[in-house]
Amino acid sequence: MNLRSSWQYLSTFGARFGSVAAMQYALYTLVNKVLFFECFHVIMLDRDRLRPLEPTPGIKLSYRLATVQDLESMRREPRWDISDERMRYFQAGDCCVLSSVDGHLAGYTWVHRNGRPELIANLVISIPADYLYNYAGLTLPEFRGAGLQPYRHHVVLNHEPWRERKGLIGYVRYTNKASQKGQDKSGYRRIGTIWLMGSRQRFWALFSRTLRDLGIGRL
Repeated sequence: MNLRSSWQYLSTFGARFGSVAAMQYALYTLVNKVLFFECFHVIMLDRDRLRPLEPTPGIKLSYRLATVQDLESMRREPRWDISDERMRYFQAGDCCVLSSVDGHLAGYTWVHRNGRPELIANLVISIPADYLYNYAGLTLPEFRGAGLQPYRHHVVLNHEPWRERKGLIGYVRYTNKASQKGQDKSGYRRIGTIWLMGSRQRFWALFSRTLRDLGIGRL
């Protein structure tokens, strides 16, 4: 990205999220030219904060768990973003919950259920046993507005094997303001922060005390 396009991006970013957010993003970009620095906000969605389902008249929502055949077929279409990494997670036991609108595949969300999710390469963390790690939600543009995100949250927490779980845990990068706004609307609350610094292959990870008290830490 050249200087002109970088300035245009920052101007657009600032118009959407404010000048303070734009300055934070600019500083983040500059720091990462020298060393690897990242900051993740860990978020939690408890059952009692689930958004109520508001069915749209004339629209039928449904779901099922993806099979390896489903994922192999979806990999042939780039818009589904089914990477080698996600296939590896699937083989290791993660689940992909597919959601449909009137019988048409419209999106998905991924669920890690073993308490040891890999946030990024070289960073595996512990998750409390009474929560699920929920990540990589996607809704195709043509199906946005159908209420799929809250629907998937209800589906995951009411799926038979997970009905005893208290809620969902995920994370969002501190520079991803659009995702933060979406997660806030979904009922997620921020419970702590993870700071990373070093190189992409070897880095220090600092967990806020609130996370350590919950048993969330690096493995």
